[in-house]
Order: sequence, then structure tokens, then C-alpha cells
Amino acid sequence: MYSAFHQRRSGMTLIELLVVIGIIGALAVAVLPNLGTTVEARRGRESARMLTSFIAKAQARAIGRREWSGFMLTPVSASSYAVADLFLADVPPVYRGDTVPAMVTITGAASASRQAVWNDSALFSFITIGGTTGDLIRFGGRDRWYEVSGLPPENAVSGTLSFQLRGHSTGAVEDSGYQPHNTPWPASPPGGIPFEILRQPMPAGSPFTFPDARVVDLYWSGYGPPQVGTTATYQPFQVGTTGTATAGATTSILYDGTGRLRQIHVRAASGSPRRLTVTGPVFLLLGRADRVGQAYDSTAGGADDSVGANWQYADSHWIAIDPFTGAVRSAECVPTATTVIESQQWIRQVLLTGGG
Repeated sequence: MYSAFHQRRSGMTLIELLVVIGIIGALAVAVLPNLGTTVEARRGRESARMLTSFIAKAQARAIGRREWSGFMLTPVSASSYAVADLFLADVPPVYRGDTVPAMVTITGAASASRQAVWNDSALFSFITIGGTTGDLIRFGGRDRWYEVSGLPPENAVSGTLSFQLRGHSTGAVEDSGYQPHNTPWPASPPGGIPFEILRQPMPAGSPFTFPDARVVDLYWSGYGPPQVGTTATYQPFQVGTTGTATAGATTSILYDGTGRLRQIHVRAASGSPRRLTVTGPVFLLLGRADRVGQAYDSTAGGADDSVGANWQYADSHWIAIDPFTGAVRSAECVPTATTVIESQQWIRQVLLTGGG
């Protein structure tokens, strides 16, 4: 018979249990935050991969169609800078009226606006096919485009369409050279004059939607020269001539038939659209929805990872499009940056070296 002293002891003492619990607690404090960061980083990389693939598809589509097209970023609401859905975008064919030949008569005194008066159903279907204010119109095949500022009644057999100098109501940078002294109003010969209307980009197909609450942050997305410089060289899409950002504005990035970036089209809920000439790489900030539109915050990176701008976090990414080749690149944001230009340091290096 075995004595009590030779029996194997089972279980553990209270002290041993407390030691094990202490070790587990220490590991949890050290490891779990890193695991959470790793998950966010993985989500950011996957969203960046999906976005670059979508943009490459839009460029390939423009090349295949041999005409201007691209992609469209539509905010989730009229008061938001967050884009969760992206569409492919088409530039509709130039509209030349419903009759052959379609002619208009130009009227109006010497002012900021004139009128194109038509009859015989020249513009009968203009509104029903998507024509709207902000479209561009020219007369007689000349190279001067004017901006549609007033619409005729829908399906009107006769009526008046108003037009003005481009950028007259917004002072947009790319249209600021159009002034009365260098932009003569078109003459109206007897019998009328032919016209062409260039409509604005329209969405095509089903949207691409980001997973994991990732969005494009339009508040900081923009364009600028490839070199690293001061913040004055970087121009956010949504900042208008007043220096303030415009929420809810739909932004279209357009390529020509060779795949080269040609224009950034920004249209707010009201007012004239802005047609921006591409003067450098296009930068899209991809980050979390809860950080959209926030300014720099020196406390970012602490326990609360929802404060500060998206570009202050390494789980956010810059997506850049080369203006000449249309090639798209991605890189993480520099988390130690204090300005938006500093946060783009890695992606700008990728652009300059031609990396991926």
C-alpha cells in the first residue's frame, strides 16, 4: 500500500495560479494592441490593392475605347468628404441637336451672359439625355467653349439656353483667363449658327465598394508636382477659390485615349463645376471613415486611434497616379509627418523611382 507521501499531487497552489494569471495579463497588455494594429494594417493594404486595381481598370478602359473616360468618386452624402463607392466614368458624346442642321440664334446685350435661341426642335432632347448647367457649349466649330448657365424647358420645341464665360461664377483657376477682353462673344449670322455641347462625366456600371469601413478621404486628396515641397504646391480637389473645402462634391479623374491623365472634374451640389488641368500626380488618401476630414492632431497615435488626420497613421495609404503614363502606385502614409506633404514622402519616392 502506498502512503500518502507517495501519492501524486494534482492541481496548483494559489501562488502558482496568481503567477500564471500575471504572466497572461502582461502578455495581453503587450501583444493585443499590436495584434489590433496588425489587423488595421492588413485591412489598409488590402483596400489599397483593390483601389489600385480599380484605377488600372479605368485607365485600360480609356485606352481600349480610344476616348476620354476614367473613374468617379461620389461622397456618401452632400455634407461628407468620405467616398465609399467608386464608379467608372464616361464623357458623353458631344451633343449637336436633334435636327439636321440644328441652328441657334445668339441674343443678349454686352454682359456676362448671353442666350442661344432655337426653334424647330433643335435642342428637344437636351435635358432628357442628361444636359445640365455647367456643360460647355461652342458655336460654329470654333475653339472657344462657354458655360451653360440656364436651361430650356424639358422637351421644348423652342426656347432659350443661357451661356456665360467659363469660370464666371467660380473664378476657377483653369478658366480665369477667359475674360471679356480676350473672349469675344460669338456672332450670329443670318439663318443661325451651329453649336456643340460638351456634357459632364457620368457614372457607368455598378459601383466598386470598399470593405472594412475604408474610404477615400476627399478632404486631403489632391494633386501637385512630384517633388517634395511646401504645402503651397499641393492642391486638394475640394478647395475652391475661397480657400475652403467643399463637402459632397463629386470628383471625376479623366484619361484620354492614350491613358494619360487629362482633367480633374469637380462638381458640387450647387454652382459651376471646376475643370482642373492636371499639373502633377494625383494623390488619393485612403483611410478610415471615422478620421475623414480631420485636421492634424499632435495626440494622434495614442490610445485613441480615431483622432487626427488619416495621413497621420501608417494604416492609411496614399494612392498616386502618374500624370504622363497614368500608372498607379501606392504606399503607406508616413506616421511621423506633421504636414500632408511630409506624409507623402514615401509615395513621392515611389513615383520618382518608378517603383510599385
